[in-house]
Amino acid sequence: MKKQLIVSFCVALATGLSSITAAEMMKADLGKTLSDASASAKAKMEAIDSYVKEVEKSASSYTRKEGEIAADSVKKFTDETWSKMHGYFDGEELKRMKLYPAAGSQKTEEFYYYDGEPVFVFLEKNGAGKENHDQNAVGTKYYFADGKLVEAMGPDGKSLDVKSEKEQAMGAKLMKESAAFRGMLK
Repeated sequence: MKKQLIVSFCVALATGLSSITAAEMMKADLGKTLSDASASAKAKMEAIDSYVKEVEKSASSYTRKEGEIAADSVKKFTDETWSKMHGYFDGEELKRMKLYPAAGSQKTEEFYYYDGEPVFVFLEKNGAGKENHDQNAVGTKYYFADGKLVEAMGPDGKSLDVKSEKEQAMGAKLMKESAAFRGMLK
């Protein structure tokens, strides 16, 4: 990923396209990596991790929209109890969404979007007191490309079997939640 970014930057400079920002090159590289059927899950995961860091670095420049969540309004698509959500927009483009629990829980879910699709979801057991993503937080990570779960990491940092019935069900649940909650933010 870093080599690709450096090569892209050098090519841009050599061809006189120096007005392209590093963030724009990284975004273009992410799109290419995610759509490349021959790219490994690890390459996709690394590209997504870089993208998530860029989103977090730019978070203060995004517009935050808040929404309250009525418990009975989400029963059709999740068994979780959420009370509010924050959406972070770059213009009209949703970059990040965080779901906060009802009283008595600390669990949160953070969704990161690229071109309107979720590419990363972070489940944190103790995230309720934090608005921004905590790089040192412990939680489960889910990576998506083309609407499909491509990699998952447990809180211990070990890879989860994304082909297992359990992880496939979790991936489908997260995609369903993403679509439903995203619609509630508008």
